[in-house]
Amino acid sequence: MKHIKVVGGHVMGSAHSRSALRTKIHSLCFSLGLPSLFVTINPADIHSPVALYFAGIDLDLDRVLLEVLRTSYERAQIIATHPVATAKFFNCLIKSILKCLVLGGVLGPTKAYFGTVESQGRGSLHLHLLIWLKHEYTPAQLKENIQNQDFRDNLLKYLEDVVKEDLDQFRDEANDGANTTSDIRVSIQETGPITGEVVPACLSTPNPASGDFHRIFCKDVVRLVETSNIHKHSTTCYKYSKGTSDTSKICRMRMPRVLVKTSNIDLSTGQITMRRSHPWINNFNEWLISACRSNMDIKFIWSGNDAKALVYYITDYVTKSTLAFHDMFALAQQGVKSIEQQRVTNSIDNGIEKSRKLVLRCYNMIASQQEVSGVQVASYLMNYDDHYTTH
Repeated sequence: MKHIKVVGGHVMGSAHSRSALRTKIHSLCFSLGLPSLFVTINPADIHSPVALYFAGIDLDLDRVLLEVLRTSYERAQIIATHPVATAKFFNCLIKSILKCLVLGGVLGPTKAYFGTVESQGRGSLHLHLLIWLKHEYTPAQLKENIQNQDFRDNLLKYLEDVVKEDLDQFRDEANDGANTTSDIRVSIQETGPITGEVVPACLSTPNPASGDFHRIFCKDVVRLVETSNIHKHSTTCYKYSKGTSDTSKICRMRMPRVLVKTSNIDLSTGQITMRRSHPWINNFNEWLISACRSNMDIKFIWSGNDAKALVYYITDYVTKSTLAFHDMFALAQQGVKSIEQQRVTNSIDNGIEKSRKLVLRCYNMIASQQEVSGVQVASYLMNYDDHYTTH
């Protein structure tokens, strides 16, 4: 298996090349310390006018018309039949977000990032991103500094600025009036998708040059979160749950979440609890969700006792293979049997050639069972990387 891993490590998109990304992430951790933020960006390609434009649809990106966008089903058909356009859209969007927003400082001064590209069930791509912020604190120093009141206040102020868990601030500033900070009894039914209007993800990001930009921007964020970033239970939530009944099953996304009136830090454990007035909203950053116009997630990696375990989980998750090890082993065994049957009829090859054919046959058996979406294939053919990094 070691030799197969070496061969597969040079093939972009293979399970073994993805496992090599874990080594790169660990190297950054050794060089720069623990990352500060973990972000997931999942662009809505079927709702994006840019993706439709790349697919050859004639439309004005500055003035999107509903009749030109067509129905959601028609857009999905167009995107499904144009994997090259989808790959181009994803690469263009992610590079723009990383350059203009992440390195631009919307999450704070950034010294490094590392993001891996992953394909989901329907074939579209999303990004798992680790971000290192510019600070020189070690985990031990961070834990020591939380005893200082000023440090705690500044840290919570920063976190409340970059990680949002409710819409109270945006509703107030957009003069929505639907909910206020005093009304925290919110159910998922009260914030269902907006009907009778174009999907918010289809609309362009508000223009900063407009005179009423802040109010328009806040209203746009509210609409995006309500339609894209509110959790709804599915079978995926319970795939690791050991409960037998619906009441005993636990959502692995930990939804619904406990409501919290005030952000705080536990001095004894170092656990950070952020203010939350909505039990179903997933974490978001207003600038990132406005740019990707779809669901996202953002988490702060703290220096508590489980920080290293969390980093290990993240690096394992973002580089996970689509094939389990026992499946790889079984496929490699089939390759060995196949090459042994071939040796009966052909015994001319020397030892080196036999070894080369054995390793290559085993790898081909494993690679033949790996699922690769059309968008991934198009991305590799267009020479787009399967990861984004500053180093």
